[in-house]
Amino acid sequence: MQKHKESIFSEADFASLGADEIAYVRPFMKGNKKHFLLIAGDGRQLGVAPNYQTAIAAALENNFEPVSLH
Repeated sequence: MQKHKESIFSEADFASLGADEIAYVRPFMKGNKKHFLLIAGDGRQLGVAPNYQTAIAAALENNFEPVSLH
């Protein structure tokens, strides 16, 4: 039986997977109004949108695959 070696991917490697392909859309409250944060796969903030549809459109326009976070 073969022994398993240490993972060839570091935490940083995993964090960068999809960094330039996936954008997460997450709602947040500012005051008493809901906004939507657009975050790259590696955690970079890409922008803030006033509504969900605008956040999705911004992701698509910039060649990201949008994924919703609830």
